[in-house]
Amino acid sequence: MWSAEYPARVQDFIGNEKARSEMISWFKEWVQGTKPLLLIGPPGVGKTSIVHTLADQYEVDLIELNASDTRNRNGLIDRINPIMENSSLYGKKFLLFLDEVDGITPREDFGATDYLIEIMKESTVPVILAANKLNQITRDLAKASKVVSFLEIPPRLGMMFLNHILLRKNLNITPGTKYSIIKASSGDFRKLLNDAQSRISGYPEARDNFSTLDIADAVNKFFSCIDVEAALEVILSADAVFRDPRFGLSSEDQRKDLVSAFYSSIVSSNSNLQTKQQLLEQLSKVDVIMGRSMRKRNWKVLRHLPYLLTYSIFRRSRLKYLAYNRYSVGFQSIGNLYARGRGIRRALVTLSKSFHTSVPNLGSFVLPFMFQVLSNSKDAQVYIRNSLEDEKFISTIANEVSHRSRLD
Repeated sequence: MWSAEYPARVQDFIGNEKARSEMISWFKEWVQGTKPLLLIGPPGVGKTSIVHTLADQYEVDLIELNASDTRNRNGLIDRINPIMENSSLYGKKFLLFLDEVDGITPREDFGATDYLIEIMKESTVPVILAANKLNQITRDLAKASKVVSFLEIPPRLGMMFLNHILLRKNLNITPGTKYSIIKASSGDFRKLLNDAQSRISGYPEARDNFSTLDIADAVNKFFSCIDVEAALEVILSADAVFRDPRFGLSSEDQRKDLVSAFYSSIVSSNSNLQTKQQLLEQLSKVDVIMGRSMRKRNWKVLRHLPYLLTYSIFRRSRLKYLAYNRYSVGFQSIGNLYARGRGIRRALVTLSKSFHTSVPNLGSFVLPFMFQVLSNSKDAQVYIRNSLEDEKFISTIANEVSHRSRLD
């Protein structure tokens, strides 16, 4: 891919001259105790690429971690501490790069932010962090870092760079095609190169009517299309995206997620179980491919996802009473689940003190087995009632045990 081939040096990047200059100065002048860099900017402007290029250009060993995959303190300690120890022991030149730190959500932090701030104060190697946006996590990290802001690439610079690449490749495309590529990229450096390469390779021009269909209309039209090509056109024109579900999506982002929209529509439909099973099996394969491409940052796979989704579920979804539904369970069930969830969360807080463990560990490794024991033992239920004074807690436990007993 051209986006992996260019640029070859930090000086060859386009736009963000001030940010690039600050990065080079920081790296050349780095000594132990220097604050790490926190790169903030939208996707595609070259944050990750420039770090890789910086390491190659100055011949240092780059150690890259995706912070959103290692979400808690213990996970980061296991990955980062050996790097610091090896650096101090052997004197090797390392550059530690923590990408997507904004992917650590407050709900899953578990001390990760505090640990990062702690090691950044006494780091034995240069540390660079990158994030797409400021949130609660990155604001805390910014206090202990030197923040470098990256901006979208202006259209005029994008055109200059595109012409430069085409000249080096000894290739040419029409001015109109260049204009459409620059317009569609919206300042995204990676998308500009990928679109240019796809046009040179013979892929059709990006549609001007992209993002014109509301996701609800798109899903309904998909299920009603007669032929697969028309269904593909609907998916390509939908106001929807393929998103990585790890990052704690907002309500609106979740609504526009294409895989989630098809999932909720299928499981809430009146189709028979065999149809649901076949469709969900195909949908899960698309989801696996998407997840792997996100984790490995293999962006070129993403352009194939609309085709994979369309051709995998089209035939099996014809005349199966399918329609768009945002929610995978009914409203009454949502209310019941929410009420049960609040009660169980209160119970976890109470029990965690008695078990001397964290709420997440208790919920994952203790509570399911405790409910199973209580469901099968009347004596255990009596013991719980006699040993606790919190009536709300006793009521929550009793209701949950009763519910699970009915399921069994």
